[in-house]
Amino acid sequence: MSNLFAARLVGALFIISTGAYMTASHIISTLFSAPDFILYLYPNRNLLTVAALLEFVNSAAVVAIATVIFPIIKPLSQQIALTYVSFRIIEAVMLLIGALALFSLIAISKEMVTAIAPTVDYLSVMADVLKQQRYVSFQLGMIPLALCGFMLCVTFYQHRLVPRLLSALGLVGYLLLLLKVSADFFAINIGGGLLYIPGALFELLLPLWLFFKGFHLSEPPQTH
Repeated sequence: MSNLFAARLVGALFIISTGAYMTASHIISTLFSAPDFILYLYPNRNLLTVAALLEFVNSAAVVAIATVIFPIIKPLSQQIALTYVSFRIIEAVMLLIGALALFSLIAISKEMVTAIAPTVDYLSVMADVLKQQRYVSFQLGMIPLALCGFMLCVTFYQHRLVPRLLSALGLVGYLLLLLKVSADFFAINIGGGLLYIPGALFELLLPLWLFFKGFHLSEPPQTH
């Protein structure tokens, strides 16, 4: 696999991952925004199913990114290459758990349509629990992403695989992501969604760079 082809494949997978995640997130946040959100899920089950499938696509894409980038990073640091793959698999598993919760919420929403009064309260509690479980699964998935992303950008920076300014943006982005997720676990609001911006810019600019320039490698990586 040539350097430029591998780089473009990584870039395409980043775009697929980001696009799938953002589309699914928009659909889910729209349906979950109402206080009685559970009542709207079953009537919108097809839309929610699409969101769940997009989360599956996102999970597959993040694992594929790590798989393609592994032989590029391995000659530079086998430990970081293995860590990146392992942590992205953990991220994908946590995101899949959250995606599966959507199907359970659809089933609960269906039951709410015909539920008798005493059962409604029980189903509402179950829905709230599953919604919270999705949130926790997502947060737990972001921790390994932030850690392995930071290590990857350190490697990028040290070996100049991409421009150092771009690597530095990634370092800041993943560090802020880790800070944001850690603060959220303790219900501490620092910066709101602004802390996601540097990381989002990095994952937007990196694919563009890879499409046109590829990775700057002094020697071609060994592939088997």
